[in-house]
Amino acid sequence: MPSAVKTKKAAARVATGGDRVADAQAAKRAARGPYISDSILARRRRMLEITKEMIAEGGESSFTIRDLASRANVSVTTIYAAFGDKKGLIAAAIEDYYEDLPIASAAPSTNLTTLLDFNDEVREAILSNKPYAREYAELYFSKDLDPRIMRAIQETSIRSAGCLPWLQKAMRDGDLIPGLNLKYITMLMANQRLLVLHDWAQGRISDEDMMGTTKLVFLILARGITRGATQARVEAELKKALRSDAPRHAMA
Repeated sequence: MPSAVKTKKAAARVATGGDRVADAQAAKRAARGPYISDSILARRRRMLEITKEMIAEGGESSFTIRDLASRANVSVTTIYAAFGDKKGLIAAAIEDYYEDLPIASAAPSTNLTTLLDFNDEVREAILSNKPYAREYAELYFSKDLDPRIMRAIQETSIRSAGCLPWLQKAMRDGDLIPGLNLKYITMLMANQRLLVLHDWAQGRISDEDMMGTTKLVFLILARGITRGATQARVEAELKKALRSDAPRHAMA
């Protein structure tokens, strides 16, 4: 083969290899969204971490964007560019906080007993950072809550409940009451969990009774929306909970 042809083919291979590397790098940058450098990602991480700390210290109203900028060693402009405004920042911090918890990576289950046992892991996550959990609950029931923050709290509450796969299976089995909307049911259950958490944050429910109350509320709601074999399993777990997990004030 003439050397000129070899040279052209070698150049083509190099170009092709270079194109693949460039394509991979472009894909990586696209996956990152607007945060295309490690330094920007690190800065964003720092802003989120400090926001979570400030939420735990006193809630949404206890700090300003300027306070965060000072503690995170970034400009106010940087914060607005990354999150839009303070409400967007708080919503992002709530989502990020949940993603960092071990429960966020737990495998979903359609088994009712496993689902109820999962509440013990949720309890540990709550008690590991009580100040944050209290402010999270207080924020949800605050006046004029921004829709982005409300959505972030509702979605993380639904995920922490872990009940969606179980509900989906009950629907496939024909054991959900006909006419009920699955999205509405999950939202209702999330709201009830948040109500229990809020009562705990207000000191009306003890650390020890928090998960027993959460399980009991879930089972009462689940009994009302199910039928057939699924309802029978719910009733069995409800009787068990009343014997062991239920707080004293729930008993007749």
